[in-house]
Amino acid sequence: MSRAGIFAAFREDLKRHFDDGMSLPAKAKTVLTTQGIWATAVYRFGQWVYREAPGPVRAPLKVGYQVAAKVVEMTTGISVPASANIGPGFYIGHFGTIIVHPDTVMGAGCSIGQGVTIGTAGRGKNAVPRFGDRVYLGAGSKVLGDVTIGDDVAVGANAVVTKSLPSGVTAVGIPAKVVRGPGADVIDVAQARKAKG
Repeated sequence: MSRAGIFAAFREDLKRHFDDGMSLPAKAKTVLTTQGIWATAVYRFGQWVYREAPGPVRAPLKVGYQVAAKVVEMTTGISVPASANIGPGFYIGHFGTIIVHPDTVMGAGCSIGQGVTIGTAGRGKNAVPRFGDRVYLGAGSKVLGDVTIGDDVAVGANAVVTKSLPSGVTAVGIPAKVVRGPGADVIDVAQARKAKG
């Protein structure tokens, strides 16, 4: 991604936090008080430093980025390394215990809640998830290992995903199961609860 592309991506990230018709002071307040924006800004800055910064200034800028990333990590609990490949319109709704693996690949318009972990499955396996566009990861969800998550997927709160999910589905539970969309185990969660009990 070029410098122009990185800054365009950050503009798309910001748009996800702004309401239509929001005044400039309200936008400024949102930027100053929203930890997800801080983390995203530092992430995009890191992308620029590592991919596009001119050679003579790259080394000091790397130090600056690393300090900023550590400050964001300590103050917000959000870790999104510059090496992750995340498309424009990235939205972090709440702060706290968000861990994104450095090798993560994520499409455009994705959203993650607090307590989300994206990483390896462990046991000596280093592959990490790949995400399509417009994926929503609910609070506390974990997506682990060599899995592919399609476009327009919603992963419910506290779900643990260890298998690939096709586009257009909703998955919940531990381990995560598809409850809406193609291949759903349960089409209507409310009906399933009534049937159980």
